[in-house]
Amino acid sequence: MVRFTRSGLAVAALCAAAVIFGQSSAEDEAIKRERENDVKLGKEYSERLDKELKFVEDAEKVAFVARIGAKLAEVANATPVSAQYGDKRFFAFEYTFKLIDDKDVNAFSIPGGFIYVHSGLLDYVQSEDELAAVISHEIAHAAHRHVPTLIKERSKIDLWTLPVVIGALLSGSPEAGTILFTKDLLTQALTSGWSQLAEVDADFAGAHYMLKTDYNPVALLTFMERLAYRDRNGPNFDLGIHRTHPPSKERARALLRFLKEHGVPIERSKVTTEFRVTSSIVDTGIQLKFGQRPLFVLAGDDAAARADEMVLALNRFFDATPQQFEVKLFGRKILWNSKTLLEFDERDAREGVSPQAFAAEAYEKIRGALFALSMRITN
Repeated sequence: MVRFTRSGLAVAALCAAAVIFGQSSAEDEAIKRERENDVKLGKEYSERLDKELKFVEDAEKVAFVARIGAKLAEVANATPVSAQYGDKRFFAFEYTFKLIDDKDVNAFSIPGGFIYVHSGLLDYVQSEDELAAVISHEIAHAAHRHVPTLIKERSKIDLWTLPVVIGALLSGSPEAGTILFTKDLLTQALTSGWSQLAEVDADFAGAHYMLKTDYNPVALLTFMERLAYRDRNGPNFDLGIHRTHPPSKERARALLRFLKEHGVPIERSKVTTEFRVTSSIVDTGIQLKFGQRPLFVLAGDDAAARADEMVLALNRFFDATPQQFEVKLFGRKILWNSKTLLEFDERDAREGVSPQAFAAEAYEKIRGALFALSMRITN
């Protein structure tokens, strides 16, 4: 377990904390008490979970998650983001990040800043940016107090008494009625899925946090797109994060609009491996792939240098998500909007295959990859 403290916050964060913890007004007092309630609730629930869970002992992996979490927590504690759902006031917490030894692809947040990440998530994400996207989303759940808001809305229990109720639950109190109802709601909130309003709010707030770091917020979009696609098309596909954070086309489209409105280039190749063109050495030359889809193999003494240029050109091409009709074959050339995208010559020709035939093969492979991309992304 690694705990993040606010000792490294910037001046802006300290100013924000002064407002939050100040006692100069009734509102400040209310925020202080409710923050303490969240921490108490989260600590009690966390202590119970910690007795049941197994945690990763690999110090390098634990430090990796903690480093990402600390960077995002610092931003969250210094950056008021208006809540579309949850508590609209500004709350800062001392965030704790725990890495569960479990192959489930999941992460979840407990009130008060307790963030749990399953080790299976580390294997599933395709970049550090995607892991940061998930963690920023979980921080937003805590910062905007989604669990207390959800419970208050559905149970009509006053938040001042909620920690007492939860404490009774965790201690095994036989209280009935209200307490049992609250237990069901807490379980639903933490393990069975948020409301769509909470999910969308966490998406936007998490993206805001990422905008203030060197992480690329497009990773939040690519992660969601991949989950949504596999949820629709994978047989018996069941990842924990689908249960706790069900993806949707609407959420993805809303994120896409947000990114465009904030001037973020939608360059999926920079945050994924699935939507990126790469090159590698094979027996016959330098092979280019789109994700795991082979495109073509370049030959000749300068194949590596040519491959580097083509990788850049193709990543710009796929990032732009062009329509099929924008791509044409013209002899040895593949054109994009009437401009040369790629050109092949005798160096690439195999026995019995002319440069024109080689270009035609590459053209069909690229069109196939473009079609596959269009089926997996949000437009």
